[in-house]
Amino acid sequence: MDVKTAFLNGDLDEEVYMELPTGFVEVGKEDLVCKLNNSIYGLKQA
Repeated sequence: MDVKTAFLNGDLDEEVYMELPTGFVEVGKEDLVCKLNNSIYGLKQA
């Protein structure tokens, strides 16, 4: 059982979007967001 990374494999019950991290934003595409398929560290839903 992998307890340390168990939250990374969790499924989300609702659609969650996040802004692009600093350094990944391209000129002319500042309004793009990422739709999360799985949980990430620090996410309330995780």
